[in-house]
Amino acid sequence: MKRAGSFAVAGLCASLLCASSAFAFCRTTTCDPNDPKAGCDMDADKCVTTGIPLAWRSSCVTIGVQQMGDPKDGLTFDDVAPVVEQAFGTWMHADCGGGTPSIEVNMIGPIECGVSEYNSKVGNANVVIFRGGKWPYPGAENAIGLTTTRFDTKTGDLWDADIELNGETATFSIGEPIKGDDLLSVLTHEGGHFLGLSHSQNEAATMYAFYSPTNGASLSSLTPDDVDGICNIYPPGRKPATTSCENRHGFSSQCAADQPEPAESKGCSLNARAGVSGTRAQSSASLLALLAAACGVRLARRRRIV
Repeated sequence: MKRAGSFAVAGLCASLLCASSAFAFCRTTTCDPNDPKAGCDMDADKCVTTGIPLAWRSSCVTIGVQQMGDPKDGLTFDDVAPVVEQAFGTWMHADCGGGTPSIEVNMIGPIECGVSEYNSKVGNANVVIFRGGKWPYPGAENAIGLTTTRFDTKTGDLWDADIELNGETATFSIGEPIKGDDLLSVLTHEGGHFLGLSHSQNEAATMYAFYSPTNGASLSSLTPDDVDGICNIYPPGRKPATTSCENRHGFSSQCAADQPEPAESKGCSLNARAGVSGTRAQSSASLLALLAAACGVRLARRRRIV
């Protein structure tokens, strides 16, 4: 999500009661529109139509919060964790016309590792991280949040996703009155990316690319555009490939450098993508060749987000 700031956004609806837009939701795909060599096609709503749409293939996935919370803004892990639960709960409770999305997001943590990484030989965790120092993404300094996803380039299966929040330029606030940037709204937006949605051109939608005080907390409530998107990815009648909540290669709260490596591994490939928060279009990391192995420890302190 990009801050409006000096990039003034005209015509933002003050509430969700504005006239409906012709724009539709967009799904994230395996094709990177920022890579000229990828040759991605877009439709009239600026949705990428090339590649395979991304989704979690299981019925359950976990999300954790880095144990330090947001020290700069005085927000502890215990302050942030319920907001993460509420943000993802908004997506989980979407009305798909006969049911809710066929995926659960469970809270886990606290997470020790404060780095966005995908480990091919040891355990992993999907984590929310506050970056209070220098924002490490040149060209995306105006971004409030950034979601990085890793996935199978051949199937679109999501393997790992991390949400990073820009504490260098943003001041996050919980509850009313909002003093700075509403954490719930930002996390609800980033949660949409985590689940496979890209930016919408609908200025009232939670998945609209820009955040400003004028749309503020309204982003924590889904519009029909957002609901259509999440229900398209995870319809109530979907048959998931697995019911396991286990992270790929097992769960670990620790970074790769702090975990012992297994003795053997096998090969596979994926893509690491910095997902759609710094600009209107997606930013992308380079294609990685990674090795896969099964290992890790069991989940701890898991709570269902309701």
